[in-house]
Amino acid sequence: MEKKNIDLNAIKVVIFDFDDTLAIHKNRDYVKQRNENKETLLNYYYNGYLNPDTFYDIIEPCSISKKLQKLVDICEKQGIKMYCVSGMHFSFLLRAKENYLHKYYSENIEIISARTQELKCDAIRIIQRINNCKLNEIIFIDDIKDNIIMFNNMGIQGFLPEEIQL
Repeated sequence: MEKKNIDLNAIKVVIFDFDDTLAIHKNRDYVKQRNENKETLLNYYYNGYLNPDTFYDIIEPCSISKKLQKLVDICEKQGIKMYCVSGMHFSFLLRAKENYLHKYYSENIEIISARTQELKCDAIRIIQRINNCKLNEIIFIDDIKDNIIMFNNMGIQGFLPEEIQL
């Protein structure tokens, strides 16, 4: 994978994905296991809703990306607006994700949910309007290569986490 330098001088907004981008799941099979049966799936979201402060530390343990943590610090210093757009079936995990982001990255990252990966494109367009910027002034970092291709085709600078060189 080719490393790419990110030039933040002309960037107004940086958007991150959550799962396996900012929150790297220690259990690589978490999606398969949470979907084993209906009760397991319901308990997963139930626990996320009831335990937002500890969900991604204890119930679904994740680790942070040191490289993206450094990028967040740089964005804060440069006054770049940051969002996390996460694909979610339900919003029951929204507070758990927000708590994780604010605990390990920054209180200045606003989380937005998108029901599907494709709806992330619409979320970007709304964020573009909110921030009165051009698409090429937005960076989106996501672990799904198809999303990066989709973003780049929109005119957004999309990066896989492992491509980033700071």
